[in-house]
Amino acid sequence: MKSSISITGGIILNQRLDYLDNLRTALTILVVVFHTSIAYGAAGSWILVDVVASGGLTVTSILLTIFTAVCQAFFMGLFFFLSSYFIPSSYDRKGAGRFIKDRLIRLGLPLLLYCFVIGPITYWFAQLRGQISLGGFYRAEVWSFNQVFVGPAWFLEASIYFAVLYVIFRKAGVTRSQGERPFPSNKALLVTAIGIGLASFAVRFVYPAGQGPLGLQFGYFPSYILLFIAGVLAYRNNWLQSLPARTVRLWGWIAVCAVPVLPIGFILTGALEGSFTFEGGLNIQALLYAFWEPFVCFGIILKLLQLFQARFYQSGALRKWLSAHAYAVYLIHPPVIVGWTLAFRHAGWPPAIKWVIVSALSVTLCFLVSAVLRSIPGVKRIL
Repeated sequence: MKSSISITGGIILNQRLDYLDNLRTALTILVVVFHTSIAYGAAGSWILVDVVASGGLTVTSILLTIFTAVCQAFFMGLFFFLSSYFIPSSYDRKGAGRFIKDRLIRLGLPLLLYCFVIGPITYWFAQLRGQISLGGFYRAEVWSFNQVFVGPAWFLEASIYFAVLYVIFRKAGVTRSQGERPFPSNKALLVTAIGIGLASFAVRFVYPAGQGPLGLQFGYFPSYILLFIAGVLAYRNNWLQSLPARTVRLWGWIAVCAVPVLPIGFILTGALEGSFTFEGGLNIQALLYAFWEPFVCFGIILKLLQLFQARFYQSGALRKWLSAHAYAVYLIHPPVIVGWTLAFRHAGWPPAIKWVIVSALSVTLCFLVSAVLRSIPGVKRIL
């Protein structure tokens, strides 16, 4: 394991899959902590905030915003990579019809559950429970489609679109193997990162970061699309069986060096005076943000893949339990975070302390609730 991370010898197949499951579990926990961060001062949009980010810059809000910016750069893209990595084998085993049917069950039904039950009820409870009855809210906002409560379930929505496109490309023969391709060179990764930066910068002229129809934030989709394709290619070309250690090391250092560039660049362009234009448009902040993301993204993803391959490839009873419930946690975490945020709203503690406590309690309760839900007959088929 000195020059590369090899899993073709002593580590058996199920362990190879275990490290990816463990990584997906860690990302799910990170999603919960990420959204809790916004509740306690990080920039971003969330159902209920206890500390408003626009209320003035503090050390906590700055650090949490940097944390969420780094997470945003890589974690949802890595989710797409992990999900698409398993798509070719699933399609090969099931065929187009059954593949799409299973995707609609596993993705479509939870998406509907969130849009029409979890999302609306959580929003009503957090914002409007003292102003309008739940029934009145459903009549005014939900059944009229005045609002669409996609929330974090946008990932399920996008995954359905990607799955359909994958089937179309497979039927057209586009994904047919042309021989095994080597792992991308550093030059290829550099050119790709620049290309993603350009594409993101261009898209954000139309759809600024954080905006888009049906909950799909198109400003981030250039990297999502790339990483979805990369997951398919990684499976077909066995890229994860031998990650080049020198490449991982180089891009890991690139990510580390890049992280402070964003806050420094924002400070130099007026952030301390309240000037924030990074969401999009023809300005330095938007350009910097668009190009900063892919360099941080590539480095962190490569390093995480290597780390989990080398250190977290085994799956004990606890890890298996966490992995089994991670998908349900992703779906039900918003009301849990909102509940704990309300519970601690009047506690006179610093926001950083509340963030740590609410994050820990939310993660714990999410897994416990998910375990109860998945014990209901038939639910495991969906979640």
